[in-house]
Amino acid sequence: MSFFKKKMVLASLFVILAISIGAIAYVNSQSKPEEHFHKIVNLSANSLTFHEIDKLDAFAELIVIGHATDDFRDREHVITVFDDGTMQSFHTKTNIKIDRILKKPDDFPSDQNELTIIEPASLEGDVKYTVNDYVELQKGDTSVLFLMKNTFGDYGLINDNLGKFSLEGITQYSMPQSSTAQVLSEYKNFWDSVMEKYDLI
Repeated sequence: MSFFKKKMVLASLFVILAISIGAIAYVNSQSKPEEHFHKIVNLSANSLTFHEIDKLDAFAELIVIGHATDDFRDREHVITVFDDGTMQSFHTKTNIKIDRILKKPDDFPSDQNELTIIEPASLEGDVKYTVNDYVELQKGDTSVLFLMKNTFGDYGLINDNLGKFSLEGITQYSMPQSSTAQVLSEYKNFWDSVMEKYDLI
């Protein structure tokens, strides 16, 4: 490898490192979204995760640009338990305002501007339950949302945190506070792909 190519590679690595450090500094400088919860219980789940926008676009049934209309605490939190009291499942019903539909099934009305979706998080008192470190949608934060209908006929957000992309860019609510520089960098690349694909930049 020539000296010039080595310099270009080093320069590229430096730029990536600078972006990653900047993203971490930005996230850490914001107030933590979890601060108002006494305890956060994160459960791992084997879910299909896409890291390319074209594959996510093809898999999703409904893709909209919209925002949550209520604060997380004010949403309908659903927790089901077995007969012995052990938790069976949980989710939150989140009301969203639809600003624009990017993809829809044939039976979804073109003029529909409100929808209740399912998020993989819930709240019981001051304890928040999440799946795969999912960070809930924030009230008023307009985002691209990737959705699929479940067996009960409800649309749910898919792809965990890689299924919602704020038009404001990467915010403190895009990814968990514990995200590594590499994870944030991958999220930023995915965010760029989403914005470019739907001409949102």
